[in-house]
Amino acid sequence: MIRNYRVCFRAKSRVPTHQIHEVFYDNHYSVIGYEKIPAVAFGDVTEELYESFCDMMKAFDEVPLNLDHVDYLIGVKKENERKSNSN
Repeated sequence: MIRNYRVCFRAKSRVPTHQIHEVFYDNHYSVIGYEKIPAVAFGDVTEELYESFCDMMKAFDEVPLNLDHVDYLIGVKKENERKSNSN
């Protein structure tokens, strides 16, 4: 499994906001999940906090991720898996 931080938003939200979330991918770089709660930089010491912050800054190198669309795609994948398992 691959993980990184991404700038995310909800297109259907009445008040559009962008936040950074930890996102998880399969080996083909398809999104398979994400943390529901936005990410917070952390560390036991200043150096760890800095590394965490730098990882989060890389989120701005990629296109923002529409979580409404991700939820839809994950739902479709689960439904297809359910159908194939029932056959």
